[in-house]
Amino acid sequence: MSPAPTAGATAPDGGTSPVSGVITPQLRRAARANPHGSFQRVVKDGVPYLTIAMPTVFPTGPEGVLPTGLVLYAVMRMTDEQINVEALLTAARDGALPGLVVALLPGLLAARSVLRPVRELRRAARSMGSGRLDTRIQVRGGDELADLARTFNESAQQLEHSVRELRQAEARARRFASDVSHELRTPLAGMLAVTEVLDEDAGRLDPDTARAVRLISSETGKLAGLVEDLMEISRFDARAAELNTDELDAAEAVRKTLENRHWTDGRVRTELPEGIRVRLDPRRFDVVVANLVGNALRHGGTPVTVRLRRGTGSDGVPVLVTEVADNGPGIRPEALPHIFDRFYKADAARTRSEGSGLGLAITLENVRLHRGTVRAGNRPEGGAVFTVEIPLHTEEDGR
Repeated sequence: MSPAPTAGATAPDGGTSPVSGVITPQLRRAARANPHGSFQRVVKDGVPYLTIAMPTVFPTGPEGVLPTGLVLYAVMRMTDEQINVEALLTAARDGALPGLVVALLPGLLAARSVLRPVRELRRAARSMGSGRLDTRIQVRGGDELADLARTFNESAQQLEHSVRELRQAEARARRFASDVSHELRTPLAGMLAVTEVLDEDAGRLDPDTARAVRLISSETGKLAGLVEDLMEISRFDARAAELNTDELDAAEAVRKTLENRHWTDGRVRTELPEGIRVRLDPRRFDVVVANLVGNALRHGGTPVTVRLRRGTGSDGVPVLVTEVADNGPGIRPEALPHIFDRFYKADAARTRSEGSGLGLAITLENVRLHRGTVRAGNRPEGGAVFTVEIPLHTEEDGR
């Protein structure tokens, strides 16, 4: 095999043909290690070659072979194949890229025509969520997206109409409650004056008449309280409630509230540290404390404890913390989320009560007016506890 191997030719291991320079040491080692042959692609001087090494062996059995030490090599030029591959790549590049661009442009235009209504729908939904119920979408065409826009506009129109009716009904209800409460104040004032006179003379009446007089007096007082509470709630609903703040001593304000209601006996205990100055509306703070203590006396167990202390709110602002705790059975878990609702009865069996059912609701509104918070809960040792946090704004800190 002395002639030099050409494309498709073979040469023995160790040949001196120029083509044999394409046969690499790695291929030679692989050929000796693998009796089934090896191949390798090699590029020399810019020309690609496929080199194949095939050892010669003698069979020694059904599966056994005996190497002879002779290796045959085949070297084939891959020039034509390389030209064909490059031609394919060039054709793909020159033909596919323009085709992709041609196909991409209509796709982008179609996607834009689809995404634009979706974006408008998203903006319209966000606008409605922010309270602008008059938001509408411009309808274009007659496809499914246009049907969706029409459906959105119809739903928005119905929602706007429903909300308008609800707002008007709410305004009428507030005006009705305010008007009725205002009209009842004058006759109730006369009735209260009469019942006070009757109460003074009840001791000289026969027992049945005396009980009737006292019942009328008690119910008249409850009705007067309900009317006052309704008027107060109507002012909150109409955004007419205002704060008339003043700087005062918190402990002294609580003591005045308890003294004015004659709650200075053993039923109410206090923990009132001195020196806590706070800027708030004295009348509204009086209502807050009175409603919470009165609620605890009616529905909780004595003694009721009123505590004052300084604290820090969730936003890091110093607050005045007022706690009113009782020793009763506490508040049922299912009633806690509704405890500040108007006319809510934590005990469904309790159809009558000394209160109007608006005390805690008014308390919540008064605390909110002070930019504070109020929450209800149960103590681990038993009994309910109401916690009021009102920001400490004093003239000393300039706020």
